[in-house]
Amino acid sequence: MADRIAIIASKGTLDMAYPPLIMASTAAAMDMEVGIFFTFYGLDIVNRKKYANLKVAPVGNPAMPMPVPNIIGM
Repeated sequence: MADRIAIIASKGTLDMAYPPLIMASTAAAMDMEVGIFFTFYGLDIVNRKKYANLKVAPVGNPAMPMPVPNIIGM
């Protein structure tokens, strides 16, 4: 049986999009079977209409919608 890994992508912000994708590509390069589970917010990473507009999350609350200025998040 081959080594397997499951990774959860739980947030759809730019700063949280890279870690699961980098870990998945590294595991695949090590001949591991990789599965990524995208939660509802994490689906923004692979959604064609949304992935081009990924932004870094506002300060303090990654679940806050993007149009809110950072000063409100502080």
